[in-house]
Amino acid sequence: MTTDYRLTSDADREAFYQLYQYAFNNQDSPQRRRFFMDRYQHGWIYGRHDHEQLVSGLYSLPLAVNFHGVTYKMNGIGDVMSAPEYAGQGGAGQLLTAALNEMAAEYVTLSYLAPFAYGYYRRFGYEHVFDHAHQVMAAHDLPRIKPTDWTGTVTRYGNDGLALINDFYAAQAQNQRGGLIRPTWWQHYLTLKHDWSVAIYRNADAKIEGYLIYERQATNFAIQEWSTSTPTAFERLADFITKHGTTFETFSYDDPSATNGLDLLADPYTLQVTIKPYMMARIVDLYDFIKRYPFTADVSLIRLAVTDTTLPANQGIWELQRANGQVTLNRISTDLTGTADIKLSIQQLTTALFGSQSLRRAYLHGQLTGDLNAIDRLDASLVKTRPALIDYF
Repeated sequence: MTTDYRLTSDADREAFYQLYQYAFNNQDSPQRRRFFMDRYQHGWIYGRHDHEQLVSGLYSLPLAVNFHGVTYKMNGIGDVMSAPEYAGQGGAGQLLTAALNEMAAEYVTLSYLAPFAYGYYRRFGYEHVFDHAHQVMAAHDLPRIKPTDWTGTVTRYGNDGLALINDFYAAQAQNQRGGLIRPTWWQHYLTLKHDWSVAIYRNADAKIEGYLIYERQATNFAIQEWSTSTPTAFERLADFITKHGTTFETFSYDDPSATNGLDLLADPYTLQVTIKPYMMARIVDLYDFIKRYPFTADVSLIRLAVTDTTLPANQGIWELQRANGQVTLNRISTDLTGTADIKLSIQQLTTALFGSQSLRRAYLHGQLTGDLNAIDRLDASLVKTRPALIDYF
């Protein structure tokens, strides 16, 4: 296990907080200190010193995700930083490499992060996987929703409402495409960090069928999450939103599915939609991810030549087969000189397995090489629904 850079003392924690404030130009406040320290205590914290001064740092948060019904360990990387006088000296890269090696040693399967530069993190095996659709509408363009069913209730809460909707959140299909399995401590952390409100729709039997998490900004009603399981829940929460039309100038929503509701609007021109890159991901434990991967069909024997210069345990030629629902995966060579049907990087394998893009598309853009028949056979067995992620770290 690589622990040379791990920070564990109280002095380290305070030094990390001070570097975090300076590196990201954040101002100290009681609220910021509370949510920062709450998150810090749950992380694997890494730092690099020079003359006893902390000059680089990052955290690695041990979490888990639901990927089409399979639970995988996932560590979220955040606060990747260096003091400006030490920027460009490779300190952050050393820490990220150490974090990835410790993940591999602890059998963590995946890692996510929000990049400050895509090119930088691609050097460490991460690739763009998640998008959001940022949608904005002026208040005067809001559609008038007339619910057909007025049974049930919409109840408003403060941040305390987050604890009430976690089971509903976990049950929604959208959040089972690589979304976070939210532990209790994460819910608590969100209440410390954000000044959010929660509206919950319950049916006549007091069962939750939908919720809305939103932030009341100066002139904008910012919807953070909007999830419903019935038409009535959708109509009632949409009606709740439109009744704020005289209070705010604009309404916004970040959809983690990178979709939009243009087809539901009488005048689609009224909605501005911007697809924004959200997070990157990488496979840390290739064997575990593929061995338990939710293939949609059997696959006859395929040889994959996978390049992963950061985590050598993933690199080499792998034989993959799925027969009668059983996956067989063996690394037959640690180098890349043997015969293979498909040759690709860990980044391209990640995007294909996550459903972000097909192997054929990557092939047509020159991002991988191989036999097109083998590429199509493997493509046919992979999940097709694009991944979705709400949370941020």
